[in-house]
Amino acid sequence: MEIIKMLPYFLVVLNFAIFIPASVLDIKYREVPLWYWYVGSKIGLVVSILAFSFYYPIKVLLIYYSISIFSVLGLLIAYLMGHMGAGDLWASIFLALSLPINPFGGFLPPILLTLLIASILELLTRTILTVKDCRNMKLNKRCLSAAPIKARELLNNKKYRWYFAQKSTKNISIDEPHETIIEESNGNLNEIVWAQPGLPYILFILISLPISLIVSTII
Repeated sequence: MEIIKMLPYFLVVLNFAIFIPASVLDIKYREVPLWYWYVGSKIGLVVSILAFSFYYPIKVLLIYYSISIFSVLGLLIAYLMGHMGAGDLWASIFLALSLPINPFGGFLPPILLTLLIASILELLTRTILTVKDCRNMKLNKRCLSAAPIKARELLNNKKYRWYFAQKSTKNISIDEPHETIIEESNGNLNEIVWAQPGLPYILFILISLPISLIVSTII
């Protein structure tokens, strides 16, 4: 009985245990194996059902799970449009299934605030990086999402390792991170390409999770 009572808190530990190594992989390679999220989601779902069914009726649980899954819809659309990787989507699904309720209190599913905060952090980071590279240009609204950089710099400078052409007919490929740059420059390495950074969104989720747990408890 005592073990079951502790399961909701174990789920918080499980989320950090999953997201910390995943964030490291995302930073280094911008890719996390999908089996990692598949296995994690199955374990998280089973444990969360066991944990929260002790405290909530099944109808209430279904409402929380439904809200949590529905919250991922925006990321699904971004994934289908090629603006986000499958790993980012699966990371959000894992969080939605494994932690539909904040065990520390509050009525909001953790996924809601977590994705909101993570998206704001990602947007701010992207804007800071691109505006910094636009500092020698006249004010241009494109600088809020991309930066004008020579194709040669994008290909050879490690600083731009994970940058991709903003406009491209190709899907972003992790295995060939600069194929969009080559396509956009038409082989001319002196050509200016508007490129945007591919940021480690899973890291932003990791940072946002404890913040959302604290904030949702307060409100």
